[in-house]
Amino acid sequence: MTVVVLALDALDAGLVEYFDATEFELESSKQIQTFAHSKDNPYTPEVWATVATGLGPDEHGITGSGTSEWNNSIFEFASRFTGRLDESTRGTLGRFVREKTGEREQIGETDVESIFDRDGAVVHNWPGVHDGSDLQRAWDLMNAVAEGKPKHEFEQELLGLAAQQFGWVREMLHHNVALAGVHIHTLDAAGHAYAEDEESLQRIYQRVAGFVDELVQILNPDDNLLLLSDHGMCTSFYRPTDRDGSPGSHSWRAYASSTTTDVPADVFDVVDWIDEHVKNGTIADEQIDIDEEHLKNLGYI
Repeated sequence: MTVVVLALDALDAGLVEYFDATEFELESSKQIQTFAHSKDNPYTPEVWATVATGLGPDEHGITGSGTSEWNNSIFEFASRFTGRLDESTRGTLGRFVREKTGEREQIGETDVESIFDRDGAVVHNWPGVHDGSDLQRAWDLMNAVAEGKPKHEFEQELLGLAAQQFGWVREMLHHNVALAGVHIHTLDAAGHAYAEDEESLQRIYQRVAGFVDELVQILNPDDNLLLLSDHGMCTSFYRPTDRDGSPGSHSWRAYASSTTTDVPADVFDVVDWIDEHVKNGTIADEQIDIDEEHLKNLGYI
């Protein structure tokens, strides 16, 4: 039995209905509670670290002013003061530093235990917890769009990255894995780029919905799938409440959907939900017998 957690960044509960994207509506689904800590609206690394640990930013240590880590101590100190800037401005400053100095920030990772530290758990690209390089690629694509990157190139790279991430999940279903989690930034990047372009954003929702449906079709009878978002996305064409901010800002319409009869009510409740649905157990480690001397002769080691 495998429980798959798809962290679909910015999957908006309202837009799922607005676009009639029924592939996201599994056996149970609803809008869930999220939070804001260092910024006015929910912020990606803070929320996903909370999802994986059950702890708030003050406890897991991933915050808007401490999300990026630099090898250069001066840049690391400066990043503490740029953390409250909007993503576009922060991204522009980060790109300027990279171009002028060759330095590259890394997505910070928490030191506290997460659900993916357990036996039988695997994770790919989870902000604040594991390897944020794919998130950095998505952020770089958003910055490139702001500088005039053509739409077809943006979508080709963004959806190509999503296909790789969904492919990783499909492969994990063929292995002795109890819990598999992956963060996918496609809808967030597209939401920022297409917040005033209904047709384009709907097309991206449909493509991601297709990826989800392909995954659902290959689940084994005892596998379960949980879709989660950390927030939604404000747009110019869907504005159901006065709480919506400017198009391209994060909305509060976080979403959860699962193949079970229940979903977490809050991003803080995901760890407990997983405890209830994942069968824990140590997976035996088989050793591979390979000739080390042969590898040396081939020049691999």
